[in-house]
Amino acid sequence: MKYTILITIFLVLVSCNTETKSKKENSKIPTKTQKSLKKIDLPIEVIQADVSFISNPYYANHNLRLNYELNILNNYKIPLTLKKVEIFDLQNNDIPIAEFDSVYIEKHFKRPGNNDLDDLKLISGNEYGILHINLVFDNKTSIEQIFHKLYFERLNKQNEIITHPMEVAIVNVPKPTELSLGLPFNKKGKWVYGAESHKGSRFLTEGKATYPQRFAIDWVFIDDNGLFAKDDISKNKNWNTYGIELISVADGTVIDIKDGIIENEPLSEDMAVRITKETIGGNYIIIDIGNNIHAIYGHLIPNSLKVSIGDEVKKGQIIGLLGNSGNSDAPHLHFHLESKSNSFLGGEGMPFLITEFTQLKKYSAEEFDNLFNKNKIPLDSLKPKEKSNELPIGYGLIEVK
Repeated sequence: MKYTILITIFLVLVSCNTETKSKKENSKIPTKTQKSLKKIDLPIEVIQADVSFISNPYYANHNLRLNYELNILNNYKIPLTLKKVEIFDLQNNDIPIAEFDSVYIEKHFKRPGNNDLDDLKLISGNEYGILHINLVFDNKTSIEQIFHKLYFERLNKQNEIITHPMEVAIVNVPKPTELSLGLPFNKKGKWVYGAESHKGSRFLTEGKATYPQRFAIDWVFIDDNGLFAKDDISKNKNWNTYGIELISVADGTVIDIKDGIIENEPLSEDMAVRITKETIGGNYIIIDIGNNIHAIYGHLIPNSLKVSIGDEVKKGQIIGLLGNSGNSDAPHLHFHLESKSNSFLGGEGMPFLITEFTQLKKYSAEEFDNLFNKNKIPLDSLKPKEKSNELPIGYGLIEVK
């Protein structure tokens, strides 16, 4: 019995010593600490800035790109003017990886409720704005975290302009998307696309703001002569796009549809129905394609939907016909991916890649708008470039072979 007690005491002491040693060893394991941003040159921080959502980077025009929204609130009583924004790699912050000047800010800075201001860059006390960032990375660079350096100007009591640089909003950069899809139609030939006009479309769902159309693309088909429509362009049936079969871009499950919305007259100033969140997409189909992502098809012909809620669909399966319903100026397909949500246009826009296409031409926003007024696209100055696993951006013309 005596020896048993001694052995027990010895084991307890050894155990305690081992535990103490283990704790000491663990305390020496280095932990990765996040770099601190530089302090502001004012007594307190006055700008609240954050990124509510950031999607995966994607490839376009042979570059890796990232689109997101930077929310900026002036928590100071003195008006501040946003003059410049720089973005840095948090781990290597000697040189900015991107710089956005006043011209860019003027074009991409949204002021919800205040877009009629003389100077959108001027943020008064308790006012806010949303800067839409289009960031282009060097393909050879691997960046895990970024932060933003905002340059604000204000007038002091002597009416002198003072500049305040402020480092804010550290963001983790996700890995580039690997989601590669086919096109949402099987019609061969030339397609005009617009992939820029939806980026600033902000929706509120149950009090939360999202940008479901961040990567939306509008598609319009033209014939071999470059014509959008034959004869009377005020009739939907005369448009070459009208009635084209739409297909599922992936295997999935139909989770929502809208049908029975009458169509608009092409290029008319009036919509056939009052545009609300319920009617904006016209007749639509939503397919859950997995990984918490929904594929949205909008503006279909009424009573042309070939699927029902709950249907399992295969990639390439015909699901409906392209039309001109909802918030649509002319027959076209609206297509985008968004994160899973319980409401139409309630998720966040997600990027994707198109397996293959031929880029023929690119247009400015002004050129794109004028194309429809002329009802014809010149086809004499095309520069075909084969593309694979990229996302079309801006405005342009592609060919599907």
